[in-house]
Amino acid sequence: MIAEIVTRQARPVLSIFSLFAALLLVIMSPNPAASYEMLIGTGPSGSFSFHSGKLLCRIFTKHDQEMTCSLSESTDPIDNLTNVQGGSLDLALVDSLLLEEAAAGRGPFQYLDISYDRIRVVSPLYEVPLTLLVSNDAELSTVDQLPGKRINVGPFGSPQNYLFKLFMQAQGWTEKMFPVVAELPSSMSQDTFAFRQGDVQVLVHRGVHPDNVVTQLMKDTQASLIGFANQGMVDLVTSTPSLSRQEIGKATYPSLTGTLSTFGTTMTLVASADTDDETIRSLVTALEQNTQSLQTMHSSLAAFTVDKKPEWFGSIKAHRAVAE
Repeated sequence: MIAEIVTRQARPVLSIFSLFAALLLVIMSPNPAASYEMLIGTGPSGSFSFHSGKLLCRIFTKHDQEMTCSLSESTDPIDNLTNVQGGSLDLALVDSLLLEEAAAGRGPFQYLDISYDRIRVVSPLYEVPLTLLVSNDAELSTVDQLPGKRINVGPFGSPQNYLFKLFMQAQGWTEKMFPVVAELPSSMSQDTFAFRQGDVQVLVHRGVHPDNVVTQLMKDTQASLIGFANQGMVDLVTSTPSLSRQEIGKATYPSLTGTLSTFGTTMTLVASADTDDETIRSLVTALEQNTQSLQTMHSSLAAFTVDKKPEWFGSIKAHRAVAE
């Protein structure tokens, strides 16, 4: 009986001790809440922007093991920019032309009652050239010979459509100088079908290289790729801070006989000015330590470096932790 009483009295003591030990273990163990999530806005799944976002997540989480990283896909780059400004996204990949227009309140931003004054550049990532895919019967070897040809400039409102029309203005060209100015999209291969059928002789193309669609068209139709290298391009790039002169190497496509000179925009990693300095420093360090790895991932990333300029594309400031 005495043994039974002692045993019964000891049980609560053991239970309290176990609870105290468990609590102490929780307090001393790493706290999962100490980790933080990085959310990056990109283009839709399958786009090079989305692919680049996955590469960035891999680099950032390898550098900082307390970080988790995920992507937020969007077909509307303005949404990504707005969500960075508002704090719903930590980072986003945004085109330099869109950044310039947002800062100036031009183009699609002239009707938006939103200020993008908190957007800051972390690092430019890769170039996005504008080129011309030319059919073999067009008798066209330079951009100056383009008037008189049937051309597809891409859907209204698309970046390639807008950039080509900027180039037309720099050249002093009008649509009356072209027998056909189509605005066919790439969805359901509408543009490439028209090209294969001969309805258009020239496709305005915007994107990274090599491009599988361009490669296949060049192989199937003996089409050629040319750039926008002339004085009009130089004048346009000089007057538009978000544009730059760009090159596509000879080895990119078998039919190129030399380096192709053209112009284009730059896909850029941006954050909010409100993002804390320590986080941005960690991201920049991760990019610096993995520069060589990034350069070998794709030919469009081959020229990547971390450039700590204080200002980009005319008036877009770098984040203070980058430019310090």
